[in-house]
Amino acid sequence: MGLTKSTTVGQVAEAVRQSDPLARPVVTLAVGSGRHPLLTTLLSLGIGDADSFFVTLTDRSVLFHEVASTSYRPGKLRYAIEREQVRTRIGEFHRRPLWSIFQFRFPGDAEATWLNVRRAWRPEMDRFLDALHGDRLHAEAMGQWDSGEPGNPENRQDSLGHSS
Repeated sequence: MGLTKSTTVGQVAEAVRQSDPLARPVVTLAVGSGRHPLLTTLLSLGIGDADSFFVTLTDRSVLFHEVASTSYRPGKLRYAIEREQVRTRIGEFHRRPLWSIFQFRFPGDAEATWLNVRRAWRPEMDRFLDALHGDRLHAEAMGQWDSGEPGNPENRQDSLGHSS
């Protein structure tokens, strides 16, 4: 069981090698779905379910491995999406103190799902967004513009004008 982030990343890297031997992992992060991450965590007692994923950006694609329900290990590969397609599937996002969230539209779904990223995985989320969208999205995730009140991080907005 991967109790530390470095152990977990190593286990996910092994799962990536099994899923796509030619892919080289760039960044891995853990996400859970749902609009209210704290409530979801409390109700599930922190145990992974089918709506929790390890997301790995590789040089070729983005892989979504389910989090095994009995341990915090990568389970079966649920989605493998080409890197170019992922850029169009990421929507609105908010970078917050405890949980950051972004929208992602999975293959076959008509609407986007909110994916929650714990604070511990925020640096990986920033690298993930930056690798996919470059400086523009990274600047947005870092909240480098605001709603008109300089120096007030509570009034930062995302690219769609929503407060974060």
